[in-house]
Amino acid sequence: IVGPVRGLGMELAQHILQALFCRDAALRPCGRCEGCRRVAERVEPDVVWVFPEKKSRVISAEQIRGTLLHAMTQTSLGGGWKAGVLVGADRLNEASANAFLKTLEEPPERTLFLLLTDAPQQVLPTIISRCQRVDLDAVRELAEPWRGSVIETLASPMYGGVVERLAMATQLFSVLGDMRDKAEKLVLEEQAAEEQGEEDEEVFEARVSARYREMRADFILTLLRWYRDLLALRAGGSEAVLSTRSKVEVLRERASRLTLAQAMYNVQAVEELARQMERNLSEETLLAYALDRINHGVEAR
Repeated sequence: IVGPVRGLGMELAQHILQALFCRDAALRPCGRCEGCRRVAERVEPDVVWVFPEKKSRVISAEQIRGTLLHAMTQTSLGGGWKAGVLVGADRLNEASANAFLKTLEEPPERTLFLLLTDAPQQVLPTIISRCQRVDLDAVRELAEPWRGSVIETLASPMYGGVVERLAMATQLFSVLGDMRDKAEKLVLEEQAAEEQGEEDEEVFEARVSARYREMRADFILTLLRWYRDLLALRAGGSEAVLSTRSKVEVLRERASRLTLAQAMYNVQAVEELARQMERNLSEETLLAYALDRINHGVEAR
């Protein structure tokens, strides 16, 4: 399931699980019965939830073998389905993926595995090849006011020179800074709700980083949709396929100045930007480099 791990991705996973464990045969999932409640509260014994370990932010081989696979090889306590949910499948490393592969390819009867990720490009190919992908990108949106700020920046005519493009990169980087601050605030609120004391600084930073990565994925998706819209229009697509219809006139004018090859290159450049950001390189530098080499479809000045 490709989508916000703590948002739509998690909601879809919960809905699927409730459909499996619901006790109301006439309306599944009903959302009210004991089975649905236990799934929602994550206390259903036949569902195993696997999260990245706090400090390392990886799903380890020990978690796969000792927690997930051990439970999946046992008889279902309810006499029905068993399910395993990996929250952050991109956090599997080579060792944990290898430990998981055989069971993922040939699971026990009435066993379901749900793999959630907001960074599908980071999921190992050996895992992807054994899964059916459900992509929620079509319904994902960067929260406001960030989305509006990003769209207005992309729609700005200020791409004519190097200095202007650097200024645009700085504007986008400031949006990421606001998102990072919001991620920290959300984690602090979670700590208060969990009634925990102050966490180790390394653990706290890991939780903030994980939440920020989820938000940044929607930031990248907003950029990607803009350049996909330019590609769609340059390829002769209609307005009906556009993600940013509010700027259709700007998009049409810019698409008319691009070659099809340039429009395709732009999409690839944003995808490469997403991969580079996962390497923890300077986001400001990466944005400046990407905006400088992308063909924006504006007149040079």
